Amino acid sequence: MIDLVGDRAKRFKVIFLAAALALVVCAVTFAMGGYREPEFFLQKPGGMVVFAFVGCWILIILAKLVLTPLLQRDEDYYEKGCDDSDV
Repeated sequence: MIDLVGDRAKRFKVIFLAAALALVVCAVTFAMGGYREPEFFLQKPGGMVVFAFVGCWILIILAKLVLTPLLQRDEDYYEKGCDDSDV
């Protein structure tokens, strides 16, 4: 996957572009009349499966992009505060 942990500007750019792309897709779908039909795509056969599959992947990718920098520690994280030298 994309290594965005170290480069904050690159990570922000990718998240911004993904949000902009999602907005454009929603706008095009709305302009084409995708939301005007009485039968929404979730009510069509397989619509819920596609929605769940795409939604799960979006959650996984966002969790990876957002939580990895928060939880990632240096390799010597626990050795930096080691005060066992006097024991």
